[in-house]
Amino acid sequence: MVKDRGRSFIDGLILFLFILSLSITITINFTPLYHFFVLKDNLGSLVGLNSSELMKEYYRLLSFLNYPWINKLNLSLPSSTNGMHHFFDVKHLFLVNYCVLVLTSVLAYLVIKKMKIEKSQWKLIVPAKVMMLVLFVLVMIMALNFNKFFIGFHEVLFRNSDWLFDPKLDPIINTLPDTFFMACFVFFFCLIEFF
Repeated sequence: MVKDRGRSFIDGLILFLFILSLSITITINFTPLYHFFVLKDNLGSLVGLNSSELMKEYYRLLSFLNYPWINKLNLSLPSSTNGMHHFFDVKHLFLVNYCVLVLTSVLAYLVIKKMKIEKSQWKLIVPAKVMMLVLFVLVMIMALNFNKFFIGFHEVLFRNSDWLFDPKLDPIINTLPDTFFMACFVFFFCLIEFF
């Protein structure tokens, strides 16, 4: 009985990590969302670029963050040492996420295949309900005070304050408004709920 519960917990954890890492991957690479904000808020004008040039900057940033073999961020906008350090920190988190996604995708496939054979998918009902409740609470916290939520998010993930950009030294921060990040979180939570 205890062994069976332990196995169920591990299976649930594998599926949760897979869904989490897949949702993160889709969110961080869903460029139409950023493009919407670039056009809606005319973000390029804040740094002397047109919308097309700003999107090219964004694609360069994503390429740097996504690909381990790109080890230099080549933006036309200036960046401070702290700003560059923060982007390297984010790159490490992206790469960890991709490792988790690759590992758990194989394991999740095996878990789901085993559950189908045993006809035990019903075991996912309670964990799914708990997950939906936890996500609902997180969305409520985020909706009540996004700035506090966003700061707490950064304080949990980063051990330094390099994420506190100075717009004069790191003008790219002007093109990444809070509303865009809030939309990313909403999209991320919707993906998790969907999965």
